Amino acid sequence: MPQRESPVDDLVVSNARVFDGTKLLDQLQSVGIAKGRITFVGPSATPARKEIDAAGRFLMPGLIDCHLHLLNMWTALDEASMAADINGELKTRLRALLEAGVTTVKSVGDSEDDILRVREMLAAGELVGPRLYATGGAFAAPGSHPGTTVYGKNPWIRNRATFETDSPQQAREEVRRKAEHRVDAIKIVHQGGCKHGDPYFFRVASLGIDVQILRLERAVLEAIIDESHKRGLKATVHTVDEHTAIEALEAGADGLEHGVIDEPLTDDRIIELLLRNHASYVPTLWLIAFDEKTAATRYSNLKRIVEAGVRVPMGTDTFCGFGRFGEIAHIEMEHYERAGIQPLRILKMATSEAAEHLGANDLGTIAPGKLADLILMDGDPVTNISALRGISTVIKNGEIVSA
Repeated sequence: MPQRESPVDDLVVSNARVFDGTKLLDQLQSVGIAKGRITFVGPSATPARKEIDAAGRFLMPGLIDCHLHLLNMWTALDEASMAADINGELKTRLRALLEAGVTTVKSVGDSEDDILRVREMLAAGELVGPRLYATGGAFAAPGSHPGTTVYGKNPWIRNRATFETDSPQQAREEVRRKAEHRVDAIKIVHQGGCKHGDPYFFRVASLGIDVQILRLERAVLEAIIDESHKRGLKATVHTVDEHTAIEALEAGADGLEHGVIDEPLTDDRIIELLLRNHASYVPTLWLIAFDEKTAATRYSNLKRIVEAGVRVPMGTDTFCGFGRFGEIAHIEMEHYERAGIQPLRILKMATSEAAEHLGANDLGTIAPGKLADLILMDGDPVTNISALRGISTVIKNGEIVSA
């Protein structure tokens, strides 16, 4: 029997069907927790100060969303309005994420000073919500997405949430600065989303955007990725079409955000490069809501990527003003099921594969020594992924945060 870290655990969840992040365990299991970490997984309950009898319910690691925008880009027009959002509505968004079972998130592109302050507040307990990984602002070509699109009417947030450059040397200097500020990864916008026509336009009627945009120069892309790797940071790249995705991976990218969304995959090179780089493909299929005619293509591309054995962490691209934080993660995974992905693989995508993408070895699995982020539900997501909507208890860092 595995050794427990303390003679009496703080909490034990007993008699649960357990998905441990990689597989469904045999028979009912009990999970012991002390000092925020898992101490024991086995068929017999351990002594504990508090017990939750799961009575056959389903227990799994907390969900991890690897692509969202946590701060309100629409209302934050200056320091005062940003502070008002952080001290006000942000708390509601964080609570909604926890209630949906999302215990870890990665912010990709929120304004750097503000999101790093939120990360500190969450770590210190000044805010209650998921644990937070953050890239800070994204690199982009001058006059391109997101600066002239979603930030086009908000120069204050544009200056804080993007670094627009066509200089490889400036790009390297900015990566070094970000590394000193302890961002968790680097995000690069190689091309804007929502491609329409040639020349390249970003068009989203629901957001009132119709703007011609440019791609990042290859030399700048390569400089950012190379300097990121020198600083021990992964670099993940926003792409839309196959050619640009291949270009990003050839430059050494560790991940694709969105991937290939408006054309069927035709070149095996993209899969070969994803596997060679040990890179991730973050699908963000929730965005189908903004362009439903892309659904069949996105589903087909995702299924092919998954079947090739590429790591595919769950990521939604949730942002303020459209849909409910947390619930969008469930919608995202339901899209994966419609794409023909088996529920057990979807659970891996939202847990262990997402943790691996983040480089978070303490997360994503249920095993002794791992951080105790767990969700308990009545239904069976192995047979129907929508059972995740029936979460009854959420545990983060060994503490019950929603029940």
